[in-house]
Amino acid sequence: MDNRAATARLTRAEQQARTRAALIEAAGRVFIERGFAGSSVEAIAAEAGFTRGAFYSNFRSKEELFAELLQVRVYSLYADLARQSADRATRISPRETGERLAAIQANPDGRWIFRLWLELVAHAGRDDEFRRIAAGFWSGNRALAASAIATAYEEADTTPPIAPNRLASAWIAIDIGLALQHFVDPEGAPLELYPELCELLFGPLNPAPKRTTQVKATERQ
Repeated sequence: MDNRAATARLTRAEQQARTRAALIEAAGRVFIERGFAGSSVEAIAAEAGFTRGAFYSNFRSKEELFAELLQVRVYSLYADLARQSADRATRISPRETGERLAAIQANPDGRWIFRLWLELVAHAGRDDEFRRIAAGFWSGNRALAASAIATAYEEADTTPPIAPNRLASAWIAIDIGLALQHFVDPEGAPLELYPELCELLFGPLNPAPKRTTQVKATERQ
């Protein structure tokens, strides 16, 4: 069914939300098939079953749509991981974090989006808009990870060895570095390296939970 007919029965807000979601999904397919540079606004709109005008009613540019696609497909995964790390009830170890990061790369969607991400970074050297999108993606991840790190150290009543945002940058460096190596040389840089290196490099920095007065009293007996 043409999406334009399906949205006719919805409210204006519902129509816009559905149109926006359909354009994002269509963009994923078109970007994967043609690459960013080879994809046009017209092709994305046609893939979604809409007109060029519908595209510009929701997005100012192809770059903005690309940023939204990264937000929906990738950033949300990292955001959930950071929130789990910040929550005492769901906090996971550095090794488990590495396993989750490896799982993102192992997912077929993750590999497709990573190819597009490489293209985005390549364009960032020539275009300020691409640089802004890339910087925004990393700054968002960094802020979430830094918050989780700071919370863990506060609950352990101890001080991180360096500022939380710098530790977060180190996590990002490991993730992106391994993802890039695995993408071009999967045998030389297998996904198993994620949990191994995360545990090796960040395990010693992982703050131990603060022991309660009752536990200390029990130990003295």
